Amino acid sequence: MANATIIVNRPRSFVVGTYAGTTAAQNINIGFKPAAMIFWNVTDQDDLNFWVDSEITTFMNVAAAAAKITAAITAVDNGTVCGFSLPSDSDANEDGKTYAFIAFYS
Repeated sequence: MANATIIVNRPRSFVVGTYAGTTAAQNINIGFKPAAMIFWNVTDQDDLNFWVDSEITTFMNVAAAAAKITAAITAVDNGTVCGFSLPSDSDANEDGKTYAFIAFYS
């Protein structure tokens, strides 16, 4: 289980944090199941992503040209992780890259 570095936490509102990309699927623990997220690649400054929990199998990626990425991101609360699950994907989870995110409570 990967833990996010929480930078700001506004109870029942949103958190701001970072996670390390691995390119392998991983669960990120933030303490709640998000309803929506905005996340971006801080390392390369080349990807901005948007996700809402009604779109479990897709998220919107804005890079050189906008693209809808087919990769499953899900809200997770499995007793160990309460946060979100990242796919094995180089847009949302590139190995060795740092991502910042804003996750919103539902």
